[in-house]
Amino acid sequence: MVMELSAGFDLKALRAFVQVAESGGMTAAASRLGMTQSSVSQLIANLETAVGSTLFDRAVRPIALTGIGTILYDQSRSILGQVSDTFDMIRERDHRQLPSLTIAMSDSLANTVGPLLVKQQLDATRRWRIWAGINPANHAELLSHSADIVITTSHELDIIEGLESHRIMAEPFVLVMPASYTEPATWENLSSKPFVRYSLRSTIGQQIEQQIRRLRLNLPVEVEFDSVVGQLQAVTDGLGWSITTPLCLLQSLPFLDKLRIEPIKRGEFYRTIKMVSRQDDLGTLPKTLADTTREILKQECLPKLYPTLPWIEERIEWLADAPEALDEKA
Repeated sequence: MVMELSAGFDLKALRAFVQVAESGGMTAAASRLGMTQSSVSQLIANLETAVGSTLFDRAVRPIALTGIGTILYDQSRSILGQVSDTFDMIRERDHRQLPSLTIAMSDSLANTVGPLLVKQQLDATRRWRIWAGINPANHAELLSHSADIVITTSHELDIIEGLESHRIMAEPFVLVMPASYTEPATWENLSSKPFVRYSLRSTIGQQIEQQIRRLRLNLPVEVEFDSVVGQLQAVTDGLGWSITTPLCLLQSLPFLDKLRIEPIKRGEFYRTIKMVSRQDDLGTLPKTLADTTREILKQECLPKLYPTLPWIEERIEWLADAPEALDEKA
């Protein structure tokens, strides 16, 4: 059964009481607490009413504790110390005690980063869950508390209060064509060829479609895919050309010699990868995982592309070192 405390008996009043006792007066205590002298006096008066006894002998200077005041002072210091220790334990708690941790991310990240992230941060939780899916579904999982963290490329969560975000990187969109395509990779030449589109159900599909509209391109779409592997396989098989990103290319490393991959020279645009979680829900763990994810991508994943596509390396933006997210370059 939880005991109801009298009005005026709370942590703020106890903190003011201890400061008055230790500083010898209301004015000095108010200065230390960043409060007005009248506010401190009111807190002490409310506390005395709550305990039903005078806590200070105001007839002497500096004021001194009464017998009841001495008892309350000793107990207050203990209470405030326990509260401080509890708060520190919560903030710096051992994440290995988490019973489970669920991170939702795109296929392109789940298949490349997911296993390495679990391996490097294995002790963060007793049970890992890596869920793969499109961003809108992943966002819903976070907001419904089904997922603890999402790695996303969308700005959809930016306007929702109570979330924290840790940027990881920004990567350029690139052109991908069958290796047999020999014409210059210009919009004028490509616009007459079949375009293999990412599904508009996905964030990447929507981002590409927005840029196509900005460039006022009218592309003949005959097929679209939700799957990164399916989309790149379609291009490999000569069904058309498409737009993708370096992280997506990692899904099809065996296909690279059958593809022609070029930077976008007019209308270059980027997508930002970031880790989002509920604010303060997991302490410093989201930032730790974001930093680990960045290093995995930087040191282990994306370098697999550089021998074949060296120009990609200089176009990757590592946002731990950048002041602003880079979503589009003119």
